[in-house]
Amino acid sequence: MDIQQLKKIAGYLSPIIKAINFPAAFLSGKSLNMEKAILWPVIESYSNFSKDSVIQYTTIPKNIDTVTPINNNPNSYANIAIILQGPVRYEDDFTLNTIKLYRKFFPDVKLILSTWKGLSQSYIAQVQKYGCNVVESYPPSIAGAGNINMQLESAYEGIKKAYELGCVYSLKTRTDQRIYANDSLDYLINLQTLFPSGDNNIVKKRLIYISYGKSFIYLPFNLCDFLVFGETRELDKLYGIERDTREVGYHRQYEKEQKKFNRLISDNLENSRLGNPYTLFPDFEDQYYKYMYAEYYIVYKYYSENIAPISSGDNLLELYHSYLKDFAIVADAEKLLIYWPKYATNNIKNETELDYLAKLDFKKWMEIYLDKI
Repeated sequence: MDIQQLKKIAGYLSPIIKAINFPAAFLSGKSLNMEKAILWPVIESYSNFSKDSVIQYTTIPKNIDTVTPINNNPNSYANIAIILQGPVRYEDDFTLNTIKLYRKFFPDVKLILSTWKGLSQSYIAQVQKYGCNVVESYPPSIAGAGNINMQLESAYEGIKKAYELGCVYSLKTRTDQRIYANDSLDYLINLQTLFPSGDNNIVKKRLIYISYGKSFIYLPFNLCDFLVFGETRELDKLYGIERDTREVGYHRQYEKEQKKFNRLISDNLENSRLGNPYTLFPDFEDQYYKYMYAEYYIVYKYYSENIAPISSGDNLLELYHSYLKDFAIVADAEKLLIYWPKYATNNIKNETELDYLAKLDFKKWMEIYLDKI
């Protein structure tokens, strides 16, 4: 029986399994009961009978009221802002519970919710109960390709608030993501200390991006900006870039082509770390600018406007790697215990860590830093 036949059979069985599991999970009530009755037997069976691999999994608390910090950290975070940017996620009170968790972990940090106009007064009062500042903005008149400007604007307004509050450092996060590691700020601060800027006249302290999402080695300036840590003034430059003038649906026109473009880079370069995109695509520069979406639009513009202007014909890969070497760090998202319910499959990692969604991690960044790539 080939793989396609197996997939077909799995497709038929999936709704049946779900139909059985749902009432069993609901009736069991407690998470531990659900794990023992449903999750553990499935994982054990798979791990025992699979010839190729086993499954490991991690549980994280959903009920924030039961969470207590692992240790009482003596460090002060009074000069740091955590900015939750984007539309509020109301499901399971996700954004509100995230704010509650951060207040537990970092008692003196400045919390900022930067979102769009229209929050109810009752919700604002709930958020403010935990010492969180609320910034409501009007959406930009031009959203940009794939809503780039929406992302830029809400982040930028949150950073402006961090300035007002006197925050030297800021951690830009999303309203639909949560960090569970209560030593995350120390981890990020320590990385900045260990790796000083290559030229502090240009960038005083490095910006720290994460491996989660779309960080690549061979797609220039394509760094995951879901979460970025750095000096507030540097984040102000990152999100204060020139706004995108393209139509919101621009990326839809080329979606299939762009995915193929990314996949070719992934299969031929990221997985082997041989060659470069210029040899893979004779017209690489043209395609690069044609498919420029949120991740690499933001970092490309920041670099061009604040570090060195980029001209046609410049080697984009060399410029990108010089940026990573001198002015940026890519931290491991796993160290922060990031949870993103919107895309649960993003949490899946295979044994080689060469999955499509996390190409550039701290190990690979170190190779660039040490001139090994």
